[in-house]
Amino acid sequence: MKKILTLTFFMCSMFYAMAQTDGITYQAVIIGPDDLELPGVDSEGNYLPNTTIAVRFTIYDSTNQIEFQEVQITETDGFGRINLLIGEAEHDYFKEMNWDGTPKDLKVEIDFEAGSNFEEMSRERLTFLPYAYHRNITATGTLTVDDKTFLNGELEVEGPTNLFSSLTVHNNNPTLLTGDLSVDGIANLNNALNVINGSPTNLSGDLSVDGNSNLDGTLDVIGLTTLNELTVNGTAGFGELTAERIDVTQGPNNILGTTVIDGLGAQIRITSDMPYLEEQYADINNHPLLIDGGYNGMAIRVEESRDNETNFITFYDDQRSLPWGRIEGETTEEFPNNADWEFDQASLDYDVFDAYADYAFSLIDGAIAAGALGAALADVRPCAGLGACIVSPGPAMIAAAVAQVAIEIGKITTSIIAISKSETARDTYNFNKENLKGVTYASGAGDYAEYLLRADLNEKMTYGDVVGVIGGKISKNTQDAENIMVVSYQPIVLGNMPEVSKEDNYEKVAFMGQVPVKVFGMVNIGDYIIPSGKNDGIGVAVPKTSIKLEDVKNIVGVAWSKSDNISGFNMVNVAVGLNTNDNSPIVSDLKNRVDKQTLEINSLKELMMELMTKVNNMEKGVSSNVSLANEDEDLYSPRDYEIVDNGHGETIYFKLTREDVIEGIALAEKQMKDSGVNLEENEFWTKMNSDVAFKEKFIDELLVKFDRVMHYHKEIDKKPRH
Repeated sequence: MKKILTLTFFMCSMFYAMAQTDGITYQAVIIGPDDLELPGVDSEGNYLPNTTIAVRFTIYDSTNQIEFQEVQITETDGFGRINLLIGEAEHDYFKEMNWDGTPKDLKVEIDFEAGSNFEEMSRERLTFLPYAYHRNITATGTLTVDDKTFLNGELEVEGPTNLFSSLTVHNNNPTLLTGDLSVDGIANLNNALNVINGSPTNLSGDLSVDGNSNLDGTLDVIGLTTLNELTVNGTAGFGELTAERIDVTQGPNNILGTTVIDGLGAQIRITSDMPYLEEQYADINNHPLLIDGGYNGMAIRVEESRDNETNFITFYDDQRSLPWGRIEGETTEEFPNNADWEFDQASLDYDVFDAYADYAFSLIDGAIAAGALGAALADVRPCAGLGACIVSPGPAMIAAAVAQVAIEIGKITTSIIAISKSETARDTYNFNKENLKGVTYASGAGDYAEYLLRADLNEKMTYGDVVGVIGGKISKNTQDAENIMVVSYQPIVLGNMPEVSKEDNYEKVAFMGQVPVKVFGMVNIGDYIIPSGKNDGIGVAVPKTSIKLEDVKNIVGVAWSKSDNISGFNMVNVAVGLNTNDNSPIVSDLKNRVDKQTLEINSLKELMMELMTKVNNMEKGVSSNVSLANEDEDLYSPRDYEIVDNGHGETIYFKLTREDVIEGIALAEKQMKDSGVNLEENEFWTKMNSDVAFKEKFIDELLVKFDRVMHYHKEIDKKPRH
């Protein structure tokens, strides 16, 4: 029978391996299988030196299931000892063991034939393992540590971890949380809070930041956000933002989508400390607020209706608290409150009145011209020679009379057109004013002005100076000026903007409205203001009753304020551009025509007296005072005529021919050209020269109308005179 092999343990201890490899150290002395074991006695001849053997370690769990097993081939030393590390051969297998505190058994088997015939040598309970300090620990009860606990490796907690005191992580080591971190109390961070990997930060409660908040990326706020102070260096995106104040201190601020700023009953302010750049005052980048993009600018909608008390835009500066101007609402009933409306109405009414005045004077002149033509056609001259003879009126005399009629008819036609245009302009203005009513511009300034170039760039001018305009350039020299105007103070509208680098060569000149004017001496309201005549930029006041005809064309405007200073000049509020100069050519032309008509009437009277004398002499025979006919004239008139007996003598009426009218029209055109009239700008004469049908119709109507007039006079002459 084979002898049972025995194994005597010299030492069997297990502890943590200090090397990098995890395992349990195992030491034993191997006794040879043929030696006799003496109980209680160690025999030097019993150990097995320098022999290769196979050792199999098996660890069973509490249910007798193999939890770990490995085989190691080793060699005894000279004293029969072996030193092994359980877990070295199957390291990954050993690391998966769960040291949860339940009982475990270690079985050791040896094979002296190098792994072909294992025999069990021992099976022992593993009741205490210092090795568990560096492996997984499963405790079914409470773990109480009275002193410090040092963990040289990782601490993995699968369940909740409750800390009744502070948690301190030293040496600037990171704390990594792969799950959620819930903090019921206050979380104090003495340094920065970094949320990396593009992970979101969700706050269900309030976020209080005592210092600055620097956001280098995009901030998306879905709900309401209340900020005492917010500094954004990059892009900020807001779904809805509620802020008591927002300061954008640097860089462009891009807000995409619709932006609604609700003041909640308080004022909303946009401020800027942008410096004033005088040389770039008109540059688009020299404005604190820029609305860029789209086809329209800014829309303003107010609550309820709009009237003069509703200011859509009001203009201020830091010189005073009162506004300098405003764009306000306006209704039809408020038109009379608008000085511009009153101004326009006066101007339009004057144009209509002026057109009717022209028409009236044209009718008078037309009647006088028709009378002159009638006198010319009724002209007879006795002739010397054999028998009685009658000489027709001279062609030159008839042509001249027809020419005057044509001129006056042209004036009548032009004045009728002027009436129609002036009334149409007034009706169009009132229609547009009513239909386009809504807002009006109000300002402390009172005139409309344009930039005009100074004739002498070195001449100094200030507001209120009276200046003369020649060829669109201004100077204080008003002699032979085309227009007399005034340098504006604060225009409400300013046009003809010069180039940025040439503003100093221009002055703002008032075209229409109210403007302060330098006037010397006493001024009463309603006085005309004209230049002083000294080319010094000063005006003088002239009462309307004392204005001279030659001064009408030099009227600057009408005084709307007074001054009692008789020894110096004053700033007087003057209304300019109220068509005051428009009546000067009318008055001047009227005076010339009246003087001319007076001479013509006197001449006509003399002619009629001479005609009556000639008729009486014809009844009695030719007297020595009767003028003889020109030898070149036909002694017997080829022109058709009619003799009318009025009871006291006979009147000869010659017929007006078509050739007379054509010759008269040509003469009239020549006279007007010689007088400097531009016929291309006259509607009547333009149509006469370009429209053949119009000219023929004019000739026909003139012949018919004159025939009616002559018939009327003939009928009167046929009636007996007493």
